[in-house]
Amino acid sequence: RITGFNSNSPTLSPLVPPPTMLAAAYGRHGKASNVMRVREIPKPPTPPSSSGLLLVKVSAASLNPADYKSAEGEQMLLLGFDWPRVYGFDFSGTVVTSGDDRFAEGDEVFGMISGLPQFNKGTCAEYVSVDADVCVLKPNNVSHREAAAVPLVSITAVKMLRACNPAPGARMLVLGGAGGVGSHAIQLAKKMFKAGTVVATASAAKAEAVKSFGADEIVDYRSSKFEEVLEAGSFDVVLDCTGEAWRAVDLLKEGGGMCSIQAGPTVDAVTTWLDESQMDTKRILTGVWTFLHSGVGGGLMNLVTGGRSLTNACEARGATFAHIIGTGNGEIMNEVAK
Repeated sequence: RITGFNSNSPTLSPLVPPPTMLAAAYGRHGKASNVMRVREIPKPPTPPSSSGLLLVKVSAASLNPADYKSAEGEQMLLLGFDWPRVYGFDFSGTVVTSGDDRFAEGDEVFGMISGLPQFNKGTCAEYVSVDADVCVLKPNNVSHREAAAVPLVSITAVKMLRACNPAPGARMLVLGGAGGVGSHAIQLAKKMFKAGTVVATASAAKAEAVKSFGADEIVDYRSSKFEEVLEAGSFDVVLDCTGEAWRAVDLLKEGGGMCSIQAGPTVDAVTTWLDESQMDTKRILTGVWTFLHSGVGGGLMNLVTGGRSLTNACEARGATFAHIIGTGNGEIMNEVAK
């Protein structure tokens, strides 16, 4: 899951980038095993003063399902890319050059890049150029490897919980409690959002691990159907990390909220992600921006993806539905780092 890099040179200071670097990169979309290669590519440029960018020497990077999905071309009909693309959203490392007054050379930082991995932005490389806004100082009691495993899944989990707007003491259901996002959602639900009860789905083999994250009850999805063993209308929050949102609609209370990262992608989710990623509109392919912001285009997308149907089903129970897409977020990472 976590890849470390060591590019120290006997002739260069560890914090001085060489003219080139090694990176796990790919020159076309496709299955990772077919297109990914460790190759030598130019290092990212040194960020100018006050640019808001940091050049970070990567100590550890983590991989998530989002990485292989993006590498396979999940966003190829939406955006243009700089090639070769470098793998990786998450990183932990040391600031080499700072273009932002909040950070200095030598600071140990971690975070998730904004937008998508590109030529200079992927994290499975010796160096990465990142927006200072997505970085936070790494706690001293956490290793680089531990820190690199946190950002994408934690940011996504917090965004899911915020979308449901739970009150303290809420009863929550996490579908996929043993996965990356689900395991963090359980912990954050308890610690940040003061959940009263958290129920999670997981296999029997992973039940004890999921309980150690803070889950109060485990439903073994291999031996039973959660929608049959759990009481209808008994949850304030449902977090769908597995694409099973439809099966959980009847479990929502009136006034509750459901959020998915798999089922029912919506126009609001995509446009919010583009805005939060501060995506350069020049990267958005011709016609896509107009399509997403038109009533006809947006409505068609929500219809085809199932987002509209899920929204309507939740609203019929007096509840809400949201689909979210995570991106680099320093504000959330500051909360998580505490």
